[in-house]
Amino acid sequence: MSQRTFFNEPTILDFHTHSMRNADNPLVQEIISVHLGQQKDYHFFTMGMHPWWTDQPVTSTQKAKLVSYLNQEKCLAMGEMGLDNLKGPDMNTQMDILRSLLAIANDLEKPVIIHCVRAFDQFLKIKKEFPAIPNWCIHGYGRHLILARQLIDQGCYLSLMPSKDEKYAEWFEQLPHDRLFLETDSMPNVSIIEIYDQVSKTTTIGLEALKQQMNYNAKAFFGI
Repeated sequence: MSQRTFFNEPTILDFHTHSMRNADNPLVQEIISVHLGQQKDYHFFTMGMHPWWTDQPVTSTQKAKLVSYLNQEKCLAMGEMGLDNLKGPDMNTQMDILRSLLAIANDLEKPVIIHCVRAFDQFLKIKKEFPAIPNWCIHGYGRHLILARQLIDQGCYLSLMPSKDEKYAEWFEQLPHDRLFLETDSMPNVSIIEIYDQVSKTTTIGLEALKQQMNYNAKAFFGI
């Protein structure tokens, strides 16, 4: 399957997950997030260095490996990477690490998937330093509408964390549908098929329209 056929069919898209749960289901497409050095099965993937498991800026050896992966056809974006005020190195170190990673994506003009926990002010400051990165997505978004609108206004997409019916209803009622994605993040007992069914039943969007919108968004985000 080439990138050009990916997202053309109205499949159920899991925008961000860490392992394939639906490898044998042609109606589901999963984008696997891989941390540099991990070995995983995937059809399509993103490659990055998670802030929990990274303690220094990218070395020349790591950069060469990242570039090699990012130039592969099946690697759709760089990530995840980011900032986490609850876990990982101190924030200044995390910011230095993130800048070293974003510099690679900036040079390659590759979209990025961002992990951000209680560090959105720092993230938005850094984002302005890398204008050649075409698209940015905050994955696992579960915060309030004010912040969501601020992030979208600053050019971000949001991949929504698995949530309750009322939260999905709020997000899809108040936020532009062409800036949203759905994901499982490999959470236990969470099914992307059930998430799509949940969203379609708690919003005004039918299931087929929801699938088409998410795939349209993916084509735009990944530049396919």
